[in-house]
Amino acid sequence: MFGNKTGLQSKGQGFTLIEILVVIAIIAILAAILFPVFARARENARRASCLSNIKNLGLAVMMYSQDYDERMPRTTTYGPLLLETGKNSSNGPDASGQYLHLWQHVIYPYVKSPQAYLCPSASVTWDGSYTGKMAFGYNLGMSGVALAAISSPSEMILMGDTVYNASTSPNSYIITPYSGDLPNQSLPDARHLDTFNMVFVDGHAKPQKLSNWLVSAAWNGATTPASCPAGYTNWRPSCHS
Repeated sequence: MFGNKTGLQSKGQGFTLIEILVVIAIIAILAAILFPVFARARENARRASCLSNIKNLGLAVMMYSQDYDERMPRTTTYGPLLLETGKNSSNGPDASGQYLHLWQHVIYPYVKSPQAYLCPSASVTWDGSYTGKMAFGYNLGMSGVALAAISSPSEMILMGDTVYNASTSPNSYIITPYSGDLPNQSLPDARHLDTFNMVFVDGHAKPQKLSNWLVSAAWNGATTPASCPAGYTNWRPSCHS
């Protein structure tokens, strides 16, 4: 009698093949549901970190402008061999003995940390050198512009996530809405859940849809609004109606 009872207990503790397969199927379904959710949560965290960094760079640009007669930094300028980051420029000297500095170097005294130039979702890491690869691009339309000439700072792009392309944009330090404008320019990079981070001249930053910021025509650099192609309204102060 005891033997039969023990046998019944052993039989009740086992799992049939069907039960095991059902459990495996449930786990697989849950994994398929949860893994994309976890991946999206991680990318949201990276996007937030990137947004914080680019906002800090935007604030540094504005602090620079306050110290330089309320003019935005130029994309390139000339100075001594030693860059503001403590590294030597590799472009120069020119006829007057000056070396080229980029916008990311001249605002460095207001940032004081290479970490602020990083985006966790980007494939590049800026090292402070002249040829350092940038995850962010500065809007060429802001180069040397007086703050008084910017009529709608809350609508005008200052900088944003850019695509690094070693073959066409070795530095990728300028962001452009049109592919192929000039060397060292890059398109916005929608690397954050189909959005790219952008900071505006007034200092606010937010993710943007790529399609809302691309244009289909090159801008010839003219200064009158009538000569600006459609789409450049928020890229060039001179094109803002």
